[in-house]
Amino acid sequence: MKNRLNQAVLIFAIAIVLVWNYMRYTNNKKIEKYEMDKSEIMQHLTSETELDSILVMTAAAKLTDDEGVIQKAYKMADDGKREELTELFKSL
Repeated sequence: MKNRLNQAVLIFAIAIVLVWNYMRYTNNKKIEKYEMDKSEIMQHLTSETELDSILVMTAAAKLTDDEGVIQKAYKMADDGKREELTELFKSL
């Protein structure tokens, strides 16, 4: 009976470690997504993918400290104005 309990505890511990490693891995990937430089954000703006307004706002925040420009970039991304965003990022 004691062997079965030890096996169950071992399997449970292994499952916990696997879940913990998976959570760490996915959290790191989410952070990496938002770490873009100017050339990468320009590629995102000119591609056919859907605009991610948080991604655009984060990229604008890295390029400038002006809160007005950051909010303007977020609003334009939310509205889907790619051309205006491209011009905005070229000027930064």
